[in-house]
Amino acid sequence: MKKTAVIGGGISGIASAYYLNRQGIPVDLYEADLHPGGRIGSQCLDGRWLDFGGKNIGKRYRRFRGFIDSLGGMEFEYFGFNTSQLLDGRVVSINKESAGWFNILRFFQLCGVPGFLKLLPMAISIQKEHDQGFLNTPYFNAVAGRSDHDTLAAYFSERCISHVIRPVTVRMNGAEPDECYPGNFGSNLALLLDSYEQLTESMFGMIGRFVDASPLTRVLAGYRVTSLCRQAGSGTVTVDYESSGVPHQAEYERVVAALPAAQLWPLFGSDDAEAVRLLRQVLYFPVAVAVVKYRDRVFQDDRRAMVFDRRFPLSNAGAYGIGDLDLVRYTFSGREARKVIMPATDPQDVIATGERIIKPYFAIDGNRRESFLYRYLPVGLCAYSQYHSRLLAGLDRMFRPERGLVLTGDYWRGASIEACFTAAFEAVEKLLNGESS
Repeated sequence: MKKTAVIGGGISGIASAYYLNRQGIPVDLYEADLHPGGRIGSQCLDGRWLDFGGKNIGKRYRRFRGFIDSLGGMEFEYFGFNTSQLLDGRVVSINKESAGWFNILRFFQLCGVPGFLKLLPMAISIQKEHDQGFLNTPYFNAVAGRSDHDTLAAYFSERCISHVIRPVTVRMNGAEPDECYPGNFGSNLALLLDSYEQLTESMFGMIGRFVDASPLTRVLAGYRVTSLCRQAGSGTVTVDYESSGVPHQAEYERVVAALPAAQLWPLFGSDDAEAVRLLRQVLYFPVAVAVVKYRDRVFQDDRRAMVFDRRFPLSNAGAYGIGDLDLVRYTFSGREARKVIMPATDPQDVIATGERIIKPYFAIDGNRRESFLYRYLPVGLCAYSQYHSRLLAGLDRMFRPERGLVLTGDYWRGASIEACFTAAFEAVEKLLNGESS
């Protein structure tokens, strides 16, 4: 049997190993950190494992929910869609737990007529065929062909940008509308059209179950890959890596590179200069997330989150779960946030900034901070690229399955967990079908 490796132990790597295992293929899963998880990684707060990313699971996440079923099933708790924002000095809420038509009217108010008319056909395309909500789909590639010469900031009206588009892009891509392109917006809009649950055991529990239930996957945690090189003569891929500071080398007949583009391109040498050029065009932006436990509840049952406009470094603050009204998840992303969140920034200073911003709207004044978690990711959120499908087509031409190396990750089908599972499934299918053709 051919020796197979997956590079990267984030959700894309876990999905790739899962789909390879389903074909009876043993896998070496390389992960630079001491635990798999990547950007969905969890930490323990007061005896409870909490997730930094990817915790909200859409009702339409067919592939990911199938994966959960394969682990014996896990319990979900309702999370919903409940958020507020300032509109002309008033707090306006959209709450999927209330009347649907009322929410549509509010959404219309937020967008304005021009914005609503541009968003409506996009939403209809996704409602008709859910897979249109991924990257690189026929509908949104056609949008890109017509409109990716400019950014989202030029595509939509200013009202729609301020009240709808920007709250989405800064939260999901870490980017401003003038840093994103229309052809990629379907991957964002699909998330707005779904409703959500979260795993009661957290992503930490899910990863633990996968490791325990997957005898065909050998998790090589603490193994940092330093280069990937395709050997033209032998058809193998050389993987250089470090473990405990000691360099090593391994040869594989098959490799799935499941890393963010910004972490993948430094692994390639001069023979893959064109691939490096393309991968460097994929945009990533920093994000910081803090989860803070307070003595008393911060939120009310009917207002559990708020998004903030471009004046603030805080893009969103919300309850960690529907029953966690004393547990606040702060997200710092966007242009203003980049002035505040840096590798050397004191986490407590960042949290204090968030507290000052939410103080007028939530019960934070005099509410003692009891404990917190904080994570800063310099390569945090992916905003893809201009004419993104063309970039992916170029990478497809360079990384053919018959040469033993295929790519997947958050830049192939989108950054949601479901999009990452879809991209991993397609990468594995491409690899195996390419070998048999």
